[in-house]
Amino acid sequence: MRFQLLGPVEAWIGDEQVPLGGAKPRALLAALLLDAGHVVPIERLARAVWDEDPPASSRALVQTYISGLRRGLRTPAGADLIAFHPGGYAIQVPAGALDSAEFERLAGLGRLAADDLRYDEAVDAFCAALGLWRGPAFGGIGESFLRSEAAQLEELRLSVTEQRISSELALGRHEQLVGELTSLVGHHPTRERLRRDLMLAMYRLGRQADALAVYRDGRAVLVDDLGIEPGQELQSVHDAILRSDDSLLLLPPLASREPVADQRSDEQPRRTVPSQLPAAPADFTGREKEAAALADALSAGASMPIAVVSGPGGSGKSALAIHVTHRTMERYPDGQFYVELRGTSETPAEPWEVLGRILRQLGVVPAESLEERVADYRSLLAGQRVLVVLDDARDEQQVRHLVPGSAGCGLLITSRNRLVALAGASLTELDVLTTEEALELLAKIAGQDRVAAEPEAAMSIVEKCDRMPLALRIAGARLASRRAWTVALLADRLDDEHRRLDELAIGDHAVRATIELGYGQLGVQSKRVLRLLGLLGLSSFPAWLAGVMIQVSTQTGEQLLEGLVDAQLLQTEQSDALGLMRYRLHDLVRLYARERAESDESPETREQAINAVLSRWIWLLREITSAAPSGAVHLRVEYSLAAPADPSVTRPVLADPNAWFDVEQDSLVRGVELASALDLDEIAVQLASALCDSFFVSDNRFDAWSRSHTAALTVARRLGNVYGEAVLLAESGQLSYEQDNFAQAREYFSQSLSMFRIANDRRGEAASLTGLGMACREQGYLPESLHFLNGAERLWTELADDGAVAHVNRVSGSVHLEKGDYQAAWQQLADALWFYRKINSVRGEGMTLRTMALYHRARGELDRADETGAQALAIFETIGDRLMTAYALQTQGKTWLRMGRHREARRPLEEALRSCEVLADRFGVAFTLRALGELDLAEGALQDARARLAEAIALYETLDLPLWRARTLRDLAAVREGLGDADRAKELRSEALEVFGTYGAREHEELSATGL
Repeated sequence: MRFQLLGPVEAWIGDEQVPLGGAKPRALLAALLLDAGHVVPIERLARAVWDEDPPASSRALVQTYISGLRRGLRTPAGADLIAFHPGGYAIQVPAGALDSAEFERLAGLGRLAADDLRYDEAVDAFCAALGLWRGPAFGGIGESFLRSEAAQLEELRLSVTEQRISSELALGRHEQLVGELTSLVGHHPTRERLRRDLMLAMYRLGRQADALAVYRDGRAVLVDDLGIEPGQELQSVHDAILRSDDSLLLLPPLASREPVADQRSDEQPRRTVPSQLPAAPADFTGREKEAAALADALSAGASMPIAVVSGPGGSGKSALAIHVTHRTMERYPDGQFYVELRGTSETPAEPWEVLGRILRQLGVVPAESLEERVADYRSLLAGQRVLVVLDDARDEQQVRHLVPGSAGCGLLITSRNRLVALAGASLTELDVLTTEEALELLAKIAGQDRVAAEPEAAMSIVEKCDRMPLALRIAGARLASRRAWTVALLADRLDDEHRRLDELAIGDHAVRATIELGYGQLGVQSKRVLRLLGLLGLSSFPAWLAGVMIQVSTQTGEQLLEGLVDAQLLQTEQSDALGLMRYRLHDLVRLYARERAESDESPETREQAINAVLSRWIWLLREITSAAPSGAVHLRVEYSLAAPADPSVTRPVLADPNAWFDVEQDSLVRGVELASALDLDEIAVQLASALCDSFFVSDNRFDAWSRSHTAALTVARRLGNVYGEAVLLAESGQLSYEQDNFAQAREYFSQSLSMFRIANDRRGEAASLTGLGMACREQGYLPESLHFLNGAERLWTELADDGAVAHVNRVSGSVHLEKGDYQAAWQQLADALWFYRKINSVRGEGMTLRTMALYHRARGELDRADETGAQALAIFETIGDRLMTAYALQTQGKTWLRMGRHREARRPLEEALRSCEVLADRFGVAFTLRALGELDLAEGALQDARARLAEAIALYETLDLPLWRARTLRDLAAVREGLGDADRAKELRSEALEVFGTYGAREHEELSATGL
């Protein structure tokens, strides 16, 4: 698999180009590739396609385009490269498969080679990088904000071109470069580096006058167009040419340097050149971008370079620093100091102590005061090219006195602290390794053959080690020292979260000890927040959770989280779709924090913290449902454990509940599972029920729904919570119904009905009857369906629940429509619409309007069907209900089919099919395939029609829906007739007629009237 951004956006599998479609899917792919390996929010993807003016249905359209890309970009093994995550999508790109990343890698290698005066290698690397370009970046994406990203790549392309030319000049290729440089200067007249190199090339060819003319032209452009004079470097080359300076004809020689004398000694001691760097790690892996950035930062310039490498404990800061300093030590011929500052220990090194040690190594007796030591240190390094490496710095205060004063020196610092207050410092931040880098490191230590022989087990170790370099080194060392162990054995030992930190220790290396160093430096409240976050166990969370858990304000909680970020024990993520800042714990830090919570917090405190978070979630879910009723039946009226959330949280959640669900879906389910594990049965049941009552059920979130109810049902049964069990059984019946498993749904509803009747719970009884009526309707048991629904309606009316009455009327209306009783159908649909509008249930109104559109279509009132269906579609798109939007699109497409608008009908039907496939809605797939088959039949594409209808029939058979299967058989009969197979057509119609008669469907009269 290869991806190309440096030119037209393309994807290739081997020698075969993947068809991507038009500009919109190409823009989406480009946006994903720009942040490969990271989740790209849906809002950013929408901006990539429509810039600042996305349509109301942009989320659904993005999902549709992504679905198409996923099908085209599956690996030969069938794996999806594009994965959905809460809030967005991420693409995983194999190493070396993205041309823009490869371009940057090669350019970095070229820069390192040029810095080391290996100009032949530099030119090769630069040429290889530039050879990846096939035209302007991001070609074929249309108008998009990605154009600015393309401009940055184009700027980098030009910069690499400049570096390649400078390297070729250093090799004496001035004669071959004059033509190219002349053209480049013409296209980029304000690029002073290109103009400088053109002047040098001309001067070396004896064209001094031409070189001076190039300078005059450039100065005129800069003065006239930009109002500035040429820079110092260009002026210096101009002045040297005027003097006929022969040094321009050669590479500048290395300057010699004399040691600085000790000012307090009568003798000038001979100074030993310090060379204190530890050995470079032989198994250093990855970090190519970071290494290149550090090497660039340490390049000598007008001022002294100060580079800071920051990251969590165990992320490989020291290894990276040592690796880079060995590659750059030739730039510092006067020596390299390496100082361990012990910043994370209980006894960090004092500047006075460090300076004394350095001065003695320089042959000078240290003065007593700190100020004198600093002065002597900087005086001795003045005019020298010395690299100072400060490892494990605590903070800026520890470092400031150790900063040399000479521009020729360099300073490299590693620290868990970002040292943002250190003036002039460039920052390189480390996180965990990529998956490929992590596997490579494990293989280098444990053995390539062992890792290659058990790839799945090796991947498991990488995941359990959280791709943390220290953890991977320990895991690799344990395998290397235990040759009898298989890779799978260690992977199995790491599976147990309660023992994982015990396993990740060998000799004097231990992950737990590394995390503990950072934990020990925290304040009391910060430690408590970290412990409780570990107990909660969420992979990602918003700031307000911290304040809720320890009962402080949201602002105070956020300050504590930022302190944990500064301590490298917590990572910030991008703001979520609601504009709320989010944070995450790496898995190994989470396990350590949970250990501390279980040892340092009382059971009462742990329970209180969990309840505090879950009770806010219940309250938010209740508020969402109250503000926008889902149109479904609600078993609960009150949630006794709900606790109000802060208004700063409530406002954005209520403004966009779908976005909140996308972000928090996994956290909500994890909350139910955690409460169940801690035997907090009532809050587990209430949170699971609140999820079922909400928008959560409208988007086929089956896995999450199943997980939450399985966990809650387990703890309810374990602790004898009978009412909770009955509620969860009824909601599990609803889950089975939504999954098109109607027989199982009836079983669940029957169990809950018995339990509610024993308990004399009228609301529960009504909800169970409603569920039984719906399940019977789908399976074609129409009289039974009306029996249950009529009983439910009487109970809901007694309970004065207008929303439930509306729901039952809508479903009953659809049953009457199936039976052909149009008068009863219309009356109940009209009643449903009235009740839904009374309680302001927009979703319920949309669902009723869609059923009314089906009514009009069945009656042949196609204009009214089209108008009513469009109203329903607009509602579902507005509220972001993807599944009902798909159903409304199917209704629209089939109505247009009946109206003879065949060409127009195909678009909504195909869009509906894609959405149903993405949402795993098998019934929706089946009835949309049937509609497309009818469209193919109407257009005379009989073979296509036969294939689609056969696929729909197979799905209906799987779902055990004989009435729907019979309707499709009737369509297939028409296809067979068109193909000249009249006998088979008659058989199919007879079979369909028998089913219609058995179930009392309206089609029985329709077919009977034809004289079949």
